[in-house]
Parts: sequence; structure tokens; C-alpha cells
Amino acid sequence: MKSALVIGASRGIGRRIALTLSKNNYQVGVAAKTTDHTLELPGTIYSVTNEIETSGRTALALPCNVRDEQQIQNAIQSCLEAFGGLDFVVYNAGAILWKKVLDTPVKRFDLMQEVNVRGAYIMIQKVLPYFLEKKAGKILLVCPPIYSRFFKGKVPYSVGKVGMTVLVHGLATELENTGVSISGLWPATAIESHVTTVKNVPQELMRKSSIFADACLHIAEETNLSLINGKALIDEDFLRAKGVTDFSAYRCDPDKEPPRMMPKAFPSLLVEGDSLTSKL
Repeated sequence: MKSALVIGASRGIGRRIALTLSKNNYQVGVAAKTTDHTLELPGTIYSVTNEIETSGRTALALPCNVRDEQQIQNAIQSCLEAFGGLDFVVYNAGAILWKKVLDTPVKRFDLMQEVNVRGAYIMIQKVLPYFLEKKAGKILLVCPPIYSRFFKGKVPYSVGKVGMTVLVHGLATELENTGVSISGLWPATAIESHVTTVKNVPQELMRKSSIFADACLHIAEETNLSLINGKALIDEDFLRAKGVTDFSAYRCDPDKEPPRMMPKAFPSLLVEGDSLTSKL
């Protein structure tokens, strides 16, 4: 049986990723900071683990504050010991504040960088030696393609999220021909979550988190690493490439297809003479 670690899995998209992987025969490490249920933050690593175990599958609850390097190391090591290995790691932890530079205090800026790009970097550093030794393993970061419109009105947040995408594009060159891959994934539309519930986002504007989780599963199962290594993927577009044509089941409002918030095409970051194997 394969195994996966999902960091940021106590609610929303992360919870759904963990449940979807479990239903498809993955042992799952459910990692997040939230260990106590509150009205402000419903769902914990224990509630998600219980959902998985109730269905007769294997899961491991892992307290993990991603600002603490040792806790990330502990989560990975716990999975290796409990599952006898790891095949797939997902970094879904995130700190969000969509405000302009002058409206974002330095303390909040630091928090976003620590949770988003720094936490992802630590996870990669801790799991990569194991993946490289066994010459197999997939890393997935929840981060966007790089394009100018993404930055507008939320530069402080974008710094960390795009930094994660740089990790995806850059590390891919180091992983070529190793059997290990790194990918980014981002939603094409708004996705239901605790945040959208709190903000009362209309149902017709969103898709269910299952679309993102299904795209994660396809990445986890992909055998042609050239299709995913170093790629900043969009959930809908990747699923279409895998043969999915009907997305109506993902609608939050069954009668309305939500508007796409991502561009249909993204600019190439390659320059003349560039390639995956370029060293400079």
C-alpha cells in the first residue's frame, strides 16, 4: 500500500485531499497545527483521522506547526516509521492576507513567508534525501502559476506563494532523471472552504474541494514524470489532460458552472537557450 503525508489537512482542501488519497488505498499522515476544535477553526487532525479510520483505512494524526522545523521533521519521520515509507507529500499549509503593502504589517508579512514558502522549503529538505535514496517520490506544493495579475492587490501574500512556485520550477532541474518529481497545483475557480463559508461566498461562484483533491490523486498516480515535474498545474486543466470532460459534479450550485478565475493560458518563463537541463 502506498503512503502520503498531507500538511495542512485539518479542514477544507487539505481534508479532502487526505480523504481522497485514503479512499484510493493510500495510508495518510494527517498533519496540521489544529488539534482542538473551535467555532472559528472547525476540524482537527483528529477529526479527519477519525473519518479515515471509521471507513476501515489507515491514518496518522500528526500535530505540526510548520513554523517549527522540528515538527515538520517529526511528521515525516512518523510517517516513515508507521507506514514503512512515503510516496507522496503535499504541502497545503497556508497563511493568507490579501491586502496591499501599506496595509500589511511586517509581523503578518513574516507569518505568511514562514508558513508558505519557508515551511514548504523545510518539508522539501527533510523528505528529499529519502526520496532520492529510493529513487522515487512525488512532492506537491499548493502554489500558483506565475503571471502578473496574480500579484495585484496582494503583493505581500504573492511573495511567498510565488516563492513556492520558484521552488517547483527550480528544483525540477535538480530532480531530472532521479525518479523524484515536484509539482505545483492551483484551482481554476474559487473552491469551497472554511474561509468561503465565513465570508458567505455565493455557491454559484465555487466548486467543491473534490476537484482539487482528484487532481492531486492524478498527480500522485502519474507515471510520466515529464508531465508533472517542474510544472505549475491548474486543477481543471490537468484533469482535462487526463481525460475528464464533465465537471458538473464539482459544482457547489448544481445548476451553475462557476466562473474561471485563472487565465486560460499562462506566459512562458523560458528564455532563448533555456531548457530543463540548463545550469545557468
